Amino acid sequence: MTDESKRDVLDVATKDVPPENQPKNIERPMVSPQEGAYFLDKFLDQKADSESAESDGDSPNGSDETTAAPAPSTPEELQGNIVTALQEIYDPEIPVNIYELGLIYSVDVATDFSTRVTMTLTTPHCPVAESMPGEVELKVSSVNGVNGVQVDLVWEPPWEMSMMSDEARLELGLL
Repeated sequence: MTDESKRDVLDVATKDVPPENQPKNIERPMVSPQEGAYFLDKFLDQKADSESAESDGDSPNGSDETTAAPAPSTPEELQGNIVTALQEIYDPEIPVNIYELGLIYSVDVATDFSTRVTMTLTTPHCPVAESMPGEVELKVSSVNGVNGVQVDLVWEPPWEMSMMSDEARLELGLL
């Protein structure tokens, strides 16, 4: 028996590889960190300029309409706006928003319009355990009039299906 017959692995290095299968060296543009920072600063400046123009009543497309809702005058009104915003966040595994699922335990708005949201998840091993509180914080901070957000993720009391609203149960076919 020869040494060649004992081999069970194809030795590709000994064979000629056709040119179309050869790795290609593609010239890629290089951007230094300083240039990258320059472009990022320009982007952020442009975004800040467009936001300030919108808050002044001038929209970038030339119309005088503003899309931002007026700032609420009471903490209760702001709390209602926050709940409406939270109803736009959906659980990625269940086609129901997190407010109707009962994942939001409380939305507390202080007199200075600072906000504290107490929430939970369906399980501590939930796939979105790391990202969902951040998403809630971003959504709440985007509500007009909010003066700071703190999101507290708690595990007591543990979430259970009885915490879902009737709308969520209906949506999931549990009613």
